[in-house]
Amino acid sequence: MGKRAKEALRIAFSLGDPAGIGPEVVLGAVRDRRLSGLSCIIVGDEALVREATKRLGLERSERARVVSPDSVRCEKGVLFSGKATEAGGRAAAAAVREAVSLIERGEADALVTAPLNKEALGLAGEPFPGHTELLSSLLRVSRTRMMLAGGPLRVVLATTHLALRDVAGAITREGVRDTILVAREALVQDFGIEEPRIGVCALNPHASDGGRFGDEEERIVSPAIEDARRAGASVTGPHPADTFFAKAARKRSGIDAVVALYHDQGLIPLKVVSFGVAVNVTLGLPIVRTSPDHGTAYDIAGKGVAEVESLVNAALVAREIVLARRQARGPIGR
Repeated sequence: MGKRAKEALRIAFSLGDPAGIGPEVVLGAVRDRRLSGLSCIIVGDEALVREATKRLGLERSERARVVSPDSVRCEKGVLFSGKATEAGGRAAAAAVREAVSLIERGEADALVTAPLNKEALGLAGEPFPGHTELLSSLLRVSRTRMMLAGGPLRVVLATTHLALRDVAGAITREGVRDTILVAREALVQDFGIEEPRIGVCALNPHASDGGRFGDEEERIVSPAIEDARRAGASVTGPHPADTFFAKAARKRSGIDAVVALYHDQGLIPLKVVSFGVAVNVTLGLPIVRTSPDHGTAYDIAGKGVAEVESLVNAALVAREIVLARRQARGPIGR
């Protein structure tokens, strides 16, 4: 192995919305012994990092360095304030952008994002509803997908942050096909599964029961599955979601990932079995990005009770994906 392979992997942690638990879980995670083999970089306002360390009664840590350009600066009153603010949204988005820049300059190997708040992003004038959309725009890629992995399930979403009334109109044959293929590529490249098996959920109850409850299965989902098969994917469906998740969650189910057609269809079952330990992975990016499975938790911000497990797991998954990609095709983000 070369010198670079022996170096500690460098994980950039964006601080998230300072009004929420982001600073708390980041400071907790970089102190966790399971990350002792990583080089941790906190991207956020250094003054807020110092203040959060003080308020939480933590000792100064030498295990992580802070990168604090002007763009991430935020007034101290926002810290742990427990409410959406323009300043908090602006600082959170800026930290993501700066962390991506670190990777693009070869100064970090992966990005782990602490939670931001969608209302705060809106107050800050950001046009993106969340990390996935922001990163897709920033890195100029169009085929990104959101995967949540936890316990026995990996769930990939065909649509993400939409009002439920808009979901049916947003589901297209091309979109479902691309979700399957992006999931397949990630399972091979990032998770080391040579021949991944994917199941696709139906949109309607009972997969529409032959058209009694809608025609999206026949008109959109089934043709998309056939398209993906022709492109080399091992995929089944459309499956009624209420029973398919129960099957996919069993040991030796034969299902490596589930494609869900909308946000709550996929994330409710996953979070029932693994909330607090699951990891969000953005598929289809040229960089590695993971995050915890929870939000800003404004109600407990700064109280010292936020759990770090999901963020620690996110860093560990990021490490494994970086190593898998390096083994497959050499360094990333360079």
